[in-house]
Amino acid sequence: MRLPLTLLALSCLVTVAACQRSTDAPPGKTGPAERDYMLTVSRPNTLNLIDLHENKIVRQCELPGAPTPGTVVLSPDKTLAYVLADGFSDVYGFRLDDCELVFSTRQSSGNLRVKSFGSLAISPDGGEIYTHQNRVKLLNDHYLMQAPLVAVFDTSAGLNTPALRSFEAPRQVTIMATGADGQLYLGGPDIYRMDVTTGEYDVALRSRSLEDPAYGARDILSVWPLGEVNGELIRMYSVAKYRNRQDDEEGDPEDADFLWGYERVDLQTGETESQDFGPLEVVLFTSMRRPGHLDQVYGVLNELKVFDV
Repeated sequence: MRLPLTLLALSCLVTVAACQRSTDAPPGKTGPAERDYMLTVSRPNTLNLIDLHENKIVRQCELPGAPTPGTVVLSPDKTLAYVLADGFSDVYGFRLDDCELVFSTRQSSGNLRVKSFGSLAISPDGGEIYTHQNRVKLLNDHYLMQAPLVAVFDTSAGLNTPALRSFEAPRQVTIMATGADGQLYLGGPDIYRMDVTTGEYDVALRSRSLEDPAYGARDILSVWPLGEVNGELIRMYSVAKYRNRQDDEEGDPEDADFLWGYERVDLQTGETESQDFGPLEVVLFTSMRRPGHLDQVYGVLNELKVFDV
């Protein structure tokens, strides 16, 4: 059975993912026809499974910790949901047909504080979970920054599982996703591509490091990934585009158009793309392209906007 994902708009404390499943059974079961479900994390500490045809909550799983950030990724067969929660700290894996907690990891230990800002991804075969770890040692009179890591966890290892391996990684990473070939894409100052067996990484798409005299530096804030419905990692940027700037000149804000754009990685092919798509009129936070109409982009924070690219 084909089981695509459908991802919807979200608020700042809610991550939304939907999985198509059978008419007669929720995720984890099989049946004669496809049906849409949504997974969303809400306060105080709940993972909600919602039937989008009936607009009803099918099941609620209790998170062991606080809901933030509530990033959700699904196993490839859509039977398990993994949630980054407890104040950006821990990951919990639930079996969706009965809410049994089958996986967990606590990333902090001793005086080492670890936070993952929305960075959660799963391998194409469902065997590994990846987080990006921002690490700080809490000492008696000061904090000591540690090198950030990508941590790899075995999803079959059960509760309170430690990292299987880890690699040094770029700073300031938020959203992540895996490609069909198993490569891990990290959205930071640039979009990076990492080999999760060796830890080697390179720049897949330049963002902050892009040098184009027609543009200022891109500004990016993405915490919840929404692109899996289209098989892509996608994030918005805002940028100043100058009308008459020369290579050796400072940019003049009075001579610029302020725009929204998106950066994307095709998770099937690894191809990358950047595209301006509309004027910067209101503050937006995250975006996705409309399935079946990829020339349209939705953006959301306090308003839901649609742009014709």
